[in-house]
Amino acid sequence: MATENQENNGNAAPLSLSERGATRRRLAKAGIGAVGVLATLESRATMSPMICKSPSGALSGGLSSHYGPPPVCQGLSPGYWKNHTGAWPIPITTMFADVFYVAGDRSTCNEKSRSYLCSTMLSLVSPQRFDRYNLAMHAVATYLNIKSGKITFLSTDTLLAMWADVQTKGYYSPTAGVRWSPEQVKNYLQATHD
Repeated sequence: MATENQENNGNAAPLSLSERGATRRRLAKAGIGAVGVLATLESRATMSPMICKSPSGALSGGLSSHYGPPPVCQGLSPGYWKNHTGAWPIPITTMFADVFYVAGDRSTCNEKSRSYLCSTMLSLVSPQRFDRYNLAMHAVATYLNIKSGKITFLSTDTLLAMWADVQTKGYYSPTAGVRWSPEQVKNYLQATHD
């Protein structure tokens, strides 16, 4: 394999890199980092195709160490799950707080209560006034996508940790030194489905 400094009959031989090495070099030259990925997450309208990587993988700027079969990337939107309740892998009456971390006492819930604590998963696949950024709406859709096998690049444990961190700390840290705001977490989750 030739290197940049080798010469062949007085001529410099072209660099021969593996695909991964070439990708690293392009990224280093372009200066792509977490800021670029987060900027992309901020602008969902320009994002095509969907993100098919874990949160930390989304920060890698396209590098992949996945050597097995490609991840399943067929996530469906909250609107799909709202209108296709027969496809749900869990009962539609499941309470959001039975799956996701929510502080409080459910005995305070009544018919007029509008909160994460008092809502079913089904009610949260529609926009709710208390669901800032529609974060829970996209978390529920992502949960259903994971449970039904529509996406395989994200685990329920990671999704639940993302939600819990946003609720308790106000941010999620996909990797050391990086903090995603609730809106950035929502943008990531939204990008994992159609």
